[in-house]
Amino acid sequence: MSFRIVQTVNAVNAAAGTATTSNAISLQSGYLRVSCGSTAAYIQISENPVATANDFMIVPNSADVLKQRVARQRISGITTGATTVVEFGENNGNPFIVGDYVTISGGSPAGVNTSHTQVTASNASSITLGWNSSTVTGIAVTNAIVSRSVKVSVFSPAATTVSIAEVQTASQA
Repeated sequence: MSFRIVQTVNAVNAAAGTATTSNAISLQSGYLRVSCGSTAAYIQISENPVATANDFMIVPNSADVLKQRVARQRISGITTGATTVVEFGENNGNPFIVGDYVTISGGSPAGVNTSHTQVTASNASSITLGWNSSTVTGIAVTNAIVSRSVKVSVFSPAATTVSIAEVQTASQA
């Protein structure tokens, strides 16, 4: 099967016997290709993961593609305050659930864009984020998107580097 790279994520350099976690990944296709070199690595993918030797193992010199649930929506409005309310257009639907972590991108000013913030409440047309945005003013959401985000945690008995890329199958490209 062939893949098209949707986005490359910074590699995770895991120290021996210690869980190391990636930066947040704002999901687009939901297919994460995880590969390692000559040392096996155990991985866990979730909102705030901590990998152990009991998690999914990537065998040495190989790669696996793991599917994550994708949730993305165009933003129609943002209400700032002690918590932040992100609104969706009429009849657009809400793909997010309480406990998801999300990333906002494409908003203006730059201070409205956030990375890996937890959804604390959800209804049919909006989500509430546990993020104090009260200092952000003059918001424009013309091209703003909110996406579910995850992190990849790596644990290995020996120091190793794990490469991560979000991909899609070539037939979907």
